[in-house]
Amino acid sequence: MSLAKTALRAARPRAVHISCAQRRNASSGTHGHDEHHNTDAASYPKEGFASAGWTYTIIAALGIVGFYKFAPSPEEDNYLTRYISHYFTPSSSWASTNDRHLELTTSLQEAVQISQSGQRPHVHRYRYPHSLEVASAFAVPVGGDPEVSGVKVKRANEI
Repeated sequence: MSLAKTALRAARPRAVHISCAQRRNASSGTHGHDEHHNTDAASYPKEGFASAGWTYTIIAALGIVGFYKFAPSPEEDNYLTRYISHYFTPSSSWASTNDRHLELTTSLQEAVQISQSGQRPHVHRYRYPHSLEVASAFAVPVGGDPEVSGVKVKRANEI
């Protein structure tokens, strides 16, 4: 019998329900406003100076007072200052490192300034100036003999 009912339900067309009203997920009608106004249902722990918050506050205050009373004075040499002075780099080492860095930075800046202020030479320099003196007299075409009697090759030390 259950197979027959299942077959009938599957064969029967279902009515499609289309709702024009939007569904409001944030609120529902399953609860009333009496739950919000009923203060008897809520139970709160008893407030007093025996709660955990006050206990931690009193312990912290006693710890601070004890530390202040038994802490060493700034002039005394205690284990913390000995630890810091033993494992950290002395200030004289940092001063020498900073001075060296300043010297290197200054020299680098001078080199950059020299390279940026450089100018090209005002005359055209030949790569092989001796080739002007070794020119062949037979490689000159007819009528193309230039007057080179006034040409003087200047060396690097003659400038």
